[in-house]
Amino acid sequence: MAGREKSKELSQRLNELDRISNLPDALISEILVHLPIKEAGRTSVLSTRWRNLWLWLPRLVLDSEEFSSTSTFVSFVDRFFDPDRVSSIDKLKLIADRYRYPCNLMPWIEAAIKRKVQRLHVHGYVSAMPLSLYTCETLVSLKLFGVHLPNAGFVSLPFLKTMRLKHIWYLNQSTFERLVSSCPVLEKLEIIGGVNDIAPVFRVLSKSLEKLIILMRYSEYEVVIDAPRLRFLIIEVNLSKSFKITNMDFNVGLSLGFVVRGFVEPNLLSQRNRLSCFLLRISKVRNMTTNGDTFRLLCEYSKLELLPQFGYMSRLNLRGVCYSYLKWLPAFLESCPNLKALRLIGRIFSLRFNPLFFPQVCYYAENEELQIEKKNQISLPSVPECLLSSLEHVDFDVPRSRLAPEMKVVRYFMENSANLKKLFLHWHGHHSAKPDFIKKLRKIPRRSTKCEVVILDW
Repeated sequence: MAGREKSKELSQRLNELDRISNLPDALISEILVHLPIKEAGRTSVLSTRWRNLWLWLPRLVLDSEEFSSTSTFVSFVDRFFDPDRVSSIDKLKLIADRYRYPCNLMPWIEAAIKRKVQRLHVHGYVSAMPLSLYTCETLVSLKLFGVHLPNAGFVSLPFLKTMRLKHIWYLNQSTFERLVSSCPVLEKLEIIGGVNDIAPVFRVLSKSLEKLIILMRYSEYEVVIDAPRLRFLIIEVNLSKSFKITNMDFNVGLSLGFVVRGFVEPNLLSQRNRLSCFLLRISKVRNMTTNGDTFRLLCEYSKLELLPQFGYMSRLNLRGVCYSYLKWLPAFLESCPNLKALRLIGRIFSLRFNPLFFPQVCYYAENEELQIEKKNQISLPSVPECLLSSLEHVDFDVPRSRLAPEMKVVRYFMENSANLKKLFLHWHGHHSAKPDFIKKLRKIPRRSTKCEVVILDW
């Protein structure tokens, strides 16, 4: 009886398999795409019909970590990139650490290019890229991590819209410049880190670029941007090097993060002129996000020279600002006369600098904050123009403890904002402390009769 039941169950599974096998190849391939590549390869044992279907997948991820040895990985990938196969590839993600798996990625990438790959992601530490990459007419997205880029005599990537370059070896400065400027429809570019000193100047020259992300916090590079259509810019660079914007649309969203090593004052004295030119260039941005490090830098700079007027800015986001830094907030807001929305993001009142990277700043900021906490003193004497006229939304966090100092900041906005419509408070504290906080909140007079306070639980 048990044998008959097993036979019946096997027969049912075979019938189900036969029904799947009767589907068109394109539909079966779409099913296999959602399996890990090794699992898709194992389907070749199901029947003669399935033997080679996995080799025609349009999208695949090949990761050397999923294979037991270099030879197994190479054999598997070589089989997929059989030169006799002419099927197109929509997306290829190739991950191979050459230190652990010393294999040559170049033939596979060349094969993918011949098969008209559209989205190519290569994570191949110290691997060299083929010259044919520069003339791939089907590429729409290119992401490279830890690879060598050869000298580029000629570049033509007519359909490339997105490019991400992380820790790349450039043989010369012109290679990077030509790679970016020869993409006529490039919309998004990410540059993360750098590993060589052959190209000390990064020139981003693009007539089509709309979004640019530059994260080179600890690299010694000078950056120059010429992108007239740029709408969104994120930069985290070393303050010791210059950062120039020669051409940029004024209606841009900016996320600004300068790396400050050691105390702020010596950096300001040496970089005063560069910072002045940079601030003038970005003075017409619409939205700006900055971190605590940079916020303090700009406030210290304002003691040496007046900040430019950010007359077009309607939204300001401040991330990671220590409670003690808020004493500079009114003076900074004087430079934003038409501000409509202010966000104090994250654990702004309790965030500390990482002592591993900023030991002196960490010591200074933490001790200053502790002294203010002991006295419960923070002076917010002035009321900037934007609070009296344009500010409509304020959004910030209430931390887990020390409610008295933060309540002073809440009171400052509620009592002085003439047109405030909504005050969002993100509650991080203990649930038992919330009723007392709400009770104190209700006692604060509101200058704006339209002000609505919204408390959001974290």
